[in-house]
Amino acid sequence: MSLYPRFAAMIAAWNAGDIDGALATMTDDVVWHVAAGAFAPLEGKAAVRGFLEGLRADMAATDWRIVHHAEAGDRLFVEGVDAYTRTNGVAVAMPYAAIVEFDGGLIAAWRDYIDTRRMEKLREGGPVPAHVTALADR
Repeated sequence: MSLYPRFAAMIAAWNAGDIDGALATMTDDVVWHVAAGAFAPLEGKAAVRGFLEGLRADMAATDWRIVHHAEAGDRLFVEGVDAYTRTNGVAVAMPYAAIVEFDGGLIAAWRDYIDTRRMEKLREGGPVPAHVTALADR
């Protein structure tokens, strides 16, 4: 089986608010760099669960989507849009890219590449530059 459908299943679970379903797609010792280089990685399902629960508590709706993907061996490259509406009504849509590594059909390592400063400005309700809108509207 191709890797992309496995990752898409995780996204579908997340968009449906199913944290357990999202975690079921990951190894017990998953290592997730939620913002590679900016923050230390989350290590293990318990750490990922805590992070996801914190995110979900601040999200009224999600529409995370993938625009392009490519596979090589046990790695999946994705380009997409992390889109959601916060509980305070602020809508966020941020382009990003990620590398996802699989082991035995499960996500074992994941590195998200995203502009954390821009993301924080958007989360605070700041203006969305035209170049970000162009990427997020794909």
